[in-house]
Amino acid sequence: MIVKAVETIQEELQAHAVPETREWWESYLKGAIQFRGVKMAGIRRVVHEWHDAEGHQWKPTRLRDLSVSLIQQEPAEDKLAGILLIQEILLPAGVIPWRTEVKRWARLFDDGFISDWNTCDWFCIRVLGPLAAAEGEDCARAIAAWRRARNLWRRRAAGVGFVTLAPKGEANFPGFTAMVLEVCDSTARHPERFAQTGTGWVLRELSDAEPSRVAGFVAEHLDQMSREAVRMSVARLADADRSRLLSAHGADPNSRRRRR
Repeated sequence: MIVKAVETIQEELQAHAVPETREWWESYLKGAIQFRGVKMAGIRRVVHEWHDAEGHQWKPTRLRDLSVSLIQQEPAEDKLAGILLIQEILLPAGVIPWRTEVKRWARLFDDGFISDWNTCDWFCIRVLGPLAAAEGEDCARAIAAWRRARNLWRRRAAGVGFVTLAPKGEANFPGFTAMVLEVCDSTARHPERFAQTGTGWVLRELSDAEPSRVAGFVAEHLDQMSREAVRMSVARLADADRSRLLSAHGADPNSRRRRR
């Protein structure tokens, strides 16, 4: 049943494919992932039309299995179809048992099914953030624990998963800021560009609510953070703090290596 549903959705996605769109995305991501050439509106239409015609009769367990199977396919649009199935159908229905699903999603990263920034970030923004917002602190901390993962993309997700929540800071739950800074303390130690930019992105969002704590974090981690990550982190700080931190980073003799 799941195999047939995947094939049906794939056929419909391909029917919406446009060669020019495929070429643009594959050029933009520099060949990091295969594309069919379907815009987001087309992917959403295919997912909802399939669900209206057939999927609404399925049990949540089988729909969750289908979402994972779609993410395991090679083309980016198939993965996004699985992500949209979670975000727009399963999450609103309240049928995500997060303790088991977060563990299963971790394997999608570790097994290489989420291995580019585009898929990673869509999964973070459309699945991890909304799930943490709905389920609360325990769920958020389970996602934050991914900071210790060996897999680059799962480490990135440990921070980027909170970019939509970070601007509210402690309004999410007491200890939220400390949790995010603990994630960033871990991810900032990794020199890979996407570990660094993930760190910078979530710090920038957190600075809306906690500018002094973000400024303090950056000051303490200048020797670990790339120039790009520092620029992202301080982008919304007061002019004086931003200039001070950028100047201090530029004065670090190791910063020349990190700017490459």
